Amino acid sequence: MNVSVPVGPATLPFGLEELHLASQGEKAPLARVAEALRNSEEHRFPALGELPPGQVASLLLQLKPKAARALLGLLPDTPNLAVLSVLDPAIRAKLIADAEQARLARVLARFDVPFVADMLAGLPAAVAEPILAGHPQAGEIRAALSHGRESAGAAMLRRQLVAVPPDWSLRRVVEEIRAHSEDIERLYAVYVVDAGQRLIGYLKLRDLLMLPPTADVREVMRTDVVAIAATTDREEAVRLADRERLPVIPVTDGAGRLVGLISAEQIRSIGRDELSEDLKALSSVAPDSDPGDSPLTILRRRFPWLVSALIGALGAGLIVGGFESALEEAVILASLIPMVMDMAGNAGIQSSTVTIEAMASASFWRGDIRDRFFREFGGAVLNGAAVGLATALGILGLSFMFEIEQPGWLALTAATTLIVITVQAAVVGILVPLGLSRLKFDPAVGTGVFITTVNDFAGITILFLIAKLMYLPHLQGG
Repeated sequence: MNVSVPVGPATLPFGLEELHLASQGEKAPLARVAEALRNSEEHRFPALGELPPGQVASLLLQLKPKAARALLGLLPDTPNLAVLSVLDPAIRAKLIADAEQARLARVLARFDVPFVADMLAGLPAAVAEPILAGHPQAGEIRAALSHGRESAGAAMLRRQLVAVPPDWSLRRVVEEIRAHSEDIERLYAVYVVDAGQRLIGYLKLRDLLMLPPTADVREVMRTDVVAIAATTDREEAVRLADRERLPVIPVTDGAGRLVGLISAEQIRSIGRDELSEDLKALSSVAPDSDPGDSPLTILRRRFPWLVSALIGALGAGLIVGGFESALEEAVILASLIPMVMDMAGNAGIQSSTVTIEAMASASFWRGDIRDRFFREFGGAVLNGAAVGLATALGILGLSFMFEIEQPGWLALTAATTLIVITVQAAVVGILVPLGLSRLKFDPAVGTGVFITTVNDFAGITILFLIAKLMYLPHLQGG
């Protein structure tokens, strides 16, 4: 006897609309997708391959890693590659499990060097090497991936690159583009190379549309081409694009041969990555830190920075101990220590952040360093005076509610201290990044810890020296 089992809504296949809503983070559809993956209900995702790669990628990012890997494994080969190609390399590496490595190795073996190199670019060697090992052109791909992680060569695309010889007609160029339209996702420009593949010019898309199709490329190409070497730091690519107002940047090797390009999307991505690294460094976090780091990795990457901060705090404590007699005479000075340390740290970080941001962008003007210094100096004086005045008024106000010995002199001491430490911290904040840059170090790395430590030492020392000169004598005299 056949028994028909009713199929409830919870076991029905997911439609495109429901998958789309899940990719947008809608709670109910997303919860159903996650539950189906937990229950290994692969049969419920027949429409997954019809969802655009960008939406599948968004859906993966809404799920926990284990569920995301399971969902990725349900995609056919071609959609699978398309989804991986739009994901950040760090996320791509976390999603590629051992089984996925074997499938990618099999699929990528059918593709040429530029495509495979772009797919594997940015992946850790432990992930990329098993995928690459079986490729018939593994040697060429390794050479293409040999550029340093922070170089323009590592960031460039080898696809989307259209290069033609100078003796072609514009008609033939257009025919060539049409013949390879399936391989060209986005056309930025047409580059002109000589017989040795050296970059000698380029054509804008408007040239192909508006100039006579019978014209030779040599006659109409533009020769004011701006390129960047593959070994150049990728941060310089962002500066170059900003300075020259370039939507894309061609990349050449040591012999001037065209090897790839950095697209507008890559330029924006590099800019975001560099900003993220600088913010991490200023926050005393290793630039290569990642949200997916394990506890041991977090320990390894952050512990040295914390030890540096601890040493600075111990040094500041020793300085306070050296002024023990001053504290015995006026215990109220201890209440000013946190304020002084916070002001010194904040003023220094503000100044250094503005300086580093300018140095990392096209707005850094070396000829303006002197004027920039005096502008920061003047701003620090005004800020210190404003904060000092507010603090002095606060002390005077509190003196009507609490017993404070010589409140006028204490207020003057606090105001003077805040002015001096704000100026001192701003000067350190602008000079340290400039000095590190002159010594060929990354200005962002170490600046945060160095400024915090120096300003802690200096701030406490300045507080007690000014107190000895201004406040304590009047206590003794009173």
